[in-house]
Amino acid sequence: EIAEVTGVQTCALPISGLLANRGKKVLQLERHEQYGGAAASLDLSQLFERLGAPDEQPNEKKLGASDSYRIDLAPKVVMAHGAELQLLVRSGAWKHMDWKRVQRSLIYRKAPDGKPDVHRVLATVEDVLKTRMLTTMQKSAMVRLFTWLEQYEEDSPKTHSVGVVSKTKLDVRRMSAAAFLRFWEVTPEMLHVLVRGMALHDGPMKALKKMPAAALLRRLKRYKNAYKTFPHMTSPYVYPSQGLGTELPKAVAEVLAEAGGQTLLGRPIDRVLFDESGKACGVVSEGVEVRADCVIADASYVPEKVAPSHQVVRLYALLAHPPHKCKDAKSCQLILPAEACGRKSDAYLFAGSQPLRLAPSERWIVTVSARVEGETDGLSAMAVAKRELAAVLPLLKPAAKMFAELSDVCEPSESGEESRLFVPATCDASSNFGSAAADVEQLFERITGEALELDA
Repeated sequence: EIAEVTGVQTCALPISGLLANRGKKVLQLERHEQYGGAAASLDLSQLFERLGAPDEQPNEKKLGASDSYRIDLAPKVVMAHGAELQLLVRSGAWKHMDWKRVQRSLIYRKAPDGKPDVHRVLATVEDVLKTRMLTTMQKSAMVRLFTWLEQYEEDSPKTHSVGVVSKTKLDVRRMSAAAFLRFWEVTPEMLHVLVRGMALHDGPMKALKKMPAAALLRRLKRYKNAYKTFPHMTSPYVYPSQGLGTELPKAVAEVLAEAGGQTLLGRPIDRVLFDESGKACGVVSEGVEVRADCVIADASYVPEKVAPSHQVVRLYALLAHPPHKCKDAKSCQLILPAEACGRKSDAYLFAGSQPLRLAPSERWIVTVSARVEGETDGLSAMAVAKRELAAVLPLLKPAAKMFAELSDVCEPSESGEESRLFVPATCDASSNFGSAAADVEQLFERITGEALELDA
């Protein structure tokens, strides 16, 4: 059996490794001449060529050597526990990549005086006792919750009870996440840490009324357990040295080669082939027909098979300092909850520097992203970025250089199970790999008819 993968975005590439490790021979065609294609990690000259003014060149005396930068267009940190980690391991890509620890996991808030503030996302009782963002009463409630959470196991009902003398048993499978949080007297300040920072819930808070408490608890446990995966973790996240956009495609190409498949660069497809019953059966690339039992194609090849969802704006900033208020982090993810920055949806910041081999010494590359919520007609990408990401801009000053880009997020208009033509969703605004992993998991099930069965 042959599966054909044509130019899909970096975040969807683990599907190729998963299929190869399941016994399929996978042929991967990339229209660009470099691994990662349109989403490859860029050096500084390539970034200027893509997003700078015509004929603008980087000042290497000021910014550093162009080839010492690896700038991901859509960076995604990986949680070092649960489905994301398992997905990359099961795909075979993990062992071919050099993973580094992300130094900080941070969350943005408005302080009581109205000024912007940034704090570490709490993970332990010790973190709770040290933080400035909670009052004494809030710390007491959070310590009780964290102490209970440490011993909680979903499959062990005896751990669901609360209290020493007078015990209350929590029915976490039937009660809602909202009811669970009320039980623990969670205040809005605590809510942002637990729901946005730890659980990475990016939907409206009212959705917690329908979310089972057990689902929220899985996410909270995953966050805490990620600190235990590798020694000396100071956040629950890891990131590939030299960038995700090129290193993941390279790793997947090695997996395919080991399984008898192949990756061809500089090979665009002319069209998708269909048989008499309307099922995809291959592609034509530069006049050559290649047959396959299914085709996985980027949305740009089959625009009629996708529906536009929304736009994402990304701001790329080159700094000679870490983002302000980010604890002098060499690398970090900062979540800006919608409620804290006057938006309907969250914004995200990822910063990386020399320890991740993303920038030269004493330089930082910062990517800020968000869903576009206002009109864009007649506006430049930079004007949209400054409007949508206004809360972040003070954290970046002074910036040596900034660029902005708008991109469309598309969703497949059909499952592909009938046509055997599968189209992955395009990258969303988040700076973590969770949504991409969920998309790949669903895509695998649609293609094979089997659940991947990854732990939460």
